[in-house]
Amino acid sequence: MWSVINRRVFLRKLIARCSSTNGSYGLDKIKPLPVPDIVRKPRRLPFLKSIYAGQYDIEVLTYPETLNLERFKDLESRVQQVQHNCTKIDTVRQLGLFGMSAPYPSSGLNLSDTEIARVFEHFDSNTFKSVFDHTLCVDIIKTFGTPSQKSKYLPLLASGAVCTLHVDTVTSTLLPNESWELTGSVKNSADVFLLFVIGSKAYIVEKDKTFVNGENLELRQVVVAPDDIIENVNLTKIMHRGKLYTCSLLTTSLKRVVQATVQNLIPKTRLNLKLRECDSVLKIISKSLINIYTLESMIYLTTWMTDGFDDPDIELESASIQLFARQTVDSILIDLKMVNGRSSINQKFSNLCNEVEELVESLEGSMKLANYISSQGVEFFNKSDYEENVSFLTTAYRNIMMKRNEPSLKYGLQQFLHPALKHAANFLEYDVLKFQFIINQCHAAGQLTTDNQMLMERLSTVIVYIYAMTAVLGRTSRSYCTGIRFCDYEMNTGETVVRESCTLLKPILEELMSGKYVATDSVYESFADQLLFNNINRGQTET
Repeated sequence: MWSVINRRVFLRKLIARCSSTNGSYGLDKIKPLPVPDIVRKPRRLPFLKSIYAGQYDIEVLTYPETLNLERFKDLESRVQQVQHNCTKIDTVRQLGLFGMSAPYPSSGLNLSDTEIARVFEHFDSNTFKSVFDHTLCVDIIKTFGTPSQKSKYLPLLASGAVCTLHVDTVTSTLLPNESWELTGSVKNSADVFLLFVIGSKAYIVEKDKTFVNGENLELRQVVVAPDDIIENVNLTKIMHRGKLYTCSLLTTSLKRVVQATVQNLIPKTRLNLKLRECDSVLKIISKSLINIYTLESMIYLTTWMTDGFDDPDIELESASIQLFARQTVDSILIDLKMVNGRSSINQKFSNLCNEVEELVESLEGSMKLANYISSQGVEFFNKSDYEENVSFLTTAYRNIMMKRNEPSLKYGLQQFLHPALKHAANFLEYDVLKFQFIINQCHAAGQLTTDNQMLMERLSTVIVYIYAMTAVLGRTSRSYCTGIRFCDYEMNTGETVVRESCTLLKPILEELMSGKYVATDSVYESFADQLLFNNINRGQTET
């Protein structure tokens, strides 16, 4: 018995001694196992589009956590490294962040969209553009590339060979040998590869094949072999995820502007009164933070959809986040600049504001986003065959209560949130039911068309704030139920967001429910028509 035990102890000591050596076969040379992947659920209906079609996904209100414990710990340790180091390309390369979205077999980190968005929050603005383009290029090759293209390029890109993305910047010509010839000029940068997307094709070009002309790269009859051409490329979903990364950095940039404002106003006085004690100043600071909190909640609710489900449709969610950012960032900057005072704005504060404005300009335009949201929602409504299984009397009763401005609550949103958010949940459900009633009303009247621009603009505003309220209520409820630090402030934030959103949406919903909303739009149209008519007649008279 003792001999057996002694032999086991001897073998354990021998193994430990061998593993502690500096030889090439030590345990320190073995690559640690990657963190477990996120388990995806089956595909489900898109959230915002389904609201157009008379449905509301209750599960979204739970604001579930995407990451498991192992991935969460790994992300937090990675973010701590990123916060103080990501100011140079070499540092980004050393941290392996050029392979954030690349899979494990290709030496990548295989991070989820939630993790990538979290990492992008802490990038320096100077390195953001390079890493952003590179990440999109990796996604294109990973999604649409052939197995040979993936095995060739993904390890190179994950190791730090920078690749930049160019969409419709050069021209392509098909050659007789099935190769393609590229001609054009792009701005020179510190990259190794260039990925040109023209239509549904993507072309991978090494920088050595181009001609440097000052600050530009000239492509003079560069021939791309068939092995370096990616077919059937669809940038829609990839660009939607890319906008989420941009908005993630935008939230951090806004926080820096608020922080700089707070530091500037602490020592200031106005009319022998400390500026930090003025109610109007406190309201501006708190309102800015609430809007940032709302934008951040919308971003991470959307990344949960992309990480948690197979082939998610986030077109309307991504567009809504961009539209909300455009509508709120401008007002935030104006208010914060007013608090600082025109004469006392320093260079640091100006640089932070310029950084925010540049990020906002990289988003789509407000009118384009509004039309896109409404047109996609109406198109989904027309294609949907969903019909609620209720009796005629129930539908008639609901319509009567809706016209009395006392909607009959059928979703019961309050049951899926903390009881303290009962009234806020009811207000959200009121707006959802009114929106769906308006959609059916406009459809029955034959007015639900994309040509009705004023209607489309109003519908997009309503759906954006419904999504904002959903994200904030879900997040605040989860924070309070799990006991996160300062969760009581988050509860107040959630109620404030719902209260202000409902106040903003009330006149819009009333105009939409009144029919053709003749009270305002017809006045504007008739005034503009008369003005144009008078100018046309004046021009004809002068000629």
